[in-house]
Amino acid sequence: MRNQKKTVEVILFDLGNVVLPFNHYPIAEKLSRWTQNKEFQDPQKIFSFLFDFQKGIINDFDIGKLSPQEFFHTIQKHLDLSIPYEEFILIWNDIFIEDHEVSQIILSLKGKWRLGLLSNTDPLHFHYILSTFPILQTFDRRILSYEVGFKKPAFEIYQKAIQWASVNPEKILLIDDIKKYVEVAISLGMQGIHFTSSAHLKKELHKKLGIKVE
Repeated sequence: MRNQKKTVEVILFDLGNVVLPFNHYPIAEKLSRWTQNKEFQDPQKIFSFLFDFQKGIINDFDIGKLSPQEFFHTIQKHLDLSIPYEEFILIWNDIFIEDHEVSQIILSLKGKWRLGLLSNTDPLHFHYILSTFPILQTFDRRILSYEVGFKKPAFEIYQKAIQWASVNPEKILLIDDIKKYVEVAISLGMQGIHFTSSAHLKKELHKKLGIKVE
């Protein structure tokens, strides 16, 4: 088991739905009450416009192509929203809770492995999260899509993480709730755990690191 422990030197955590469970749908529901456009009084239409994996406007925001104000104004115009910017920010950010069991796992790993955060996120969400959840201060480095200009599953964001880690990819372990993102990491030579629950994560970390994780 000691041998296995040495094979991992850097552990990368995804943020959303690993460290911080969240749900985007309440954003669409709340914004539907502010729209003057009858088509978008259906929250599902707003949800698709914002968060569709291929065409959602969130994609440009997540890779830094839009500033928070540009993002807001684009949404405001497209959905015909009668909402002030400050109110929009409250709606946009109020979707996260903390998985305290995962936070405890992270704290138990601190100082034994180098810890990084590898996240698809935007500046509004991340600045809110950083000021709200102290567990974010635990990470040695944060590789964020809006800062690097790429989001998972693009190879480039993984390469940024490997660059920071400065070790062979096989010594890097990614924990992510989206299976495809884990598969991309593995295709680049990294190790991966598909996150489904804190209990499952503890078991998988025990296998990968050779220690019991509390």
